[in-house]
Amino acid sequence: MQLAESAKNADASDFIHKIRQAEDTLQSGRQRRSIAGGQINGGLVEVHDLENLVIISDLHGDSKSLFRVLSEINYEQFLSRELNKLVFLGDYIDRGSDSLGIMYSVCYLKNTYPDSVILMRGNHEAPAEFPFSPHNFPYEIEDRFGNRWREIYKEILSMFRLMTLATVVRRKLLLVHGGLPTKEAEAANFRESIAFAQERQVRSSVLEEILWNDPRQIDENREQERSRRGLGRYFGTSVTRTWLQATDTKAVIRGHEPCLGFRLDHDNMIMTLFSCKDIYPNSAAAYLMLNAAYLEKIKDAKELSLHVKFLA
Repeated sequence: MQLAESAKNADASDFIHKIRQAEDTLQSGRQRRSIAGGQINGGLVEVHDLENLVIISDLHGDSKSLFRVLSEINYEQFLSRELNKLVFLGDYIDRGSDSLGIMYSVCYLKNTYPDSVILMRGNHEAPAEFPFSPHNFPYEIEDRFGNRWREIYKEILSMFRLMTLATVVRRKLLLVHGGLPTKEAEAANFRESIAFAQERQVRSSVLEEILWNDPRQIDENREQERSRRGLGRYFGTSVTRTWLQATDTKAVIRGHEPCLGFRLDHDNMIMTLFSCKDIYPNSAAAYLMLNAAYLEKIKDAKELSLHVKFLA
């Protein structure tokens, strides 16, 4: 694949140029407040008109899985139609061996097909706001580009802050990286709370919880509890129900946790999707692909499982 070769051979100047282009593209979308078939409101994207949808979840430096998916969907043809959407759920970097290849590639895709590609932010794309370990990405940059690593890393952090935090698709799907904020008031005013989550990060928990939360079976009277991750919270079924009602959607799709390709939670209201294979030998890699006609019929996340594609 030509894109894989370009990513492999890019020098520091090429790489910085791609990152800056992606930052400009993301900024332009926010300023224009629109994407083909939908609208952009800060960290929130709402897609109203759609033909086909592909969702790729956590990659963690596994460029083999990324290029396999792009090949299977025939990405150049797929993305040339603006009402086809390719959504990445975040966690492009760390753990695996080719985070740089993934970053170069997703920036290329966003620059080339700005209305067809949605780049969402994962917790690994927020190391400045929520320090975590392992975060080996800066070392990978230094290994490849030497003393220009600080310049490149600074540009990438700036771009990360412009990534999407939540995507609503045709009043059917609510897409986040980690989970759902646990305060009911944030759901009731979801457009504003998500749109400005980055700017309000110091005094609001929305950014942290979208990036770090996980669904669990929790006593209905508690609704939430502290996460063993050290950041974010575990949230129960009632929180999911509240958000689906507030956003008028039928299912949540998120990543953030390794699983056997996908997992269903909260009475089939949530699907966890995972697309990384390289470094998780006990997991499986998968992505989701479906068309608008089928999407109109879905009533929960279980019905989506028929459209999960596994990577061999």
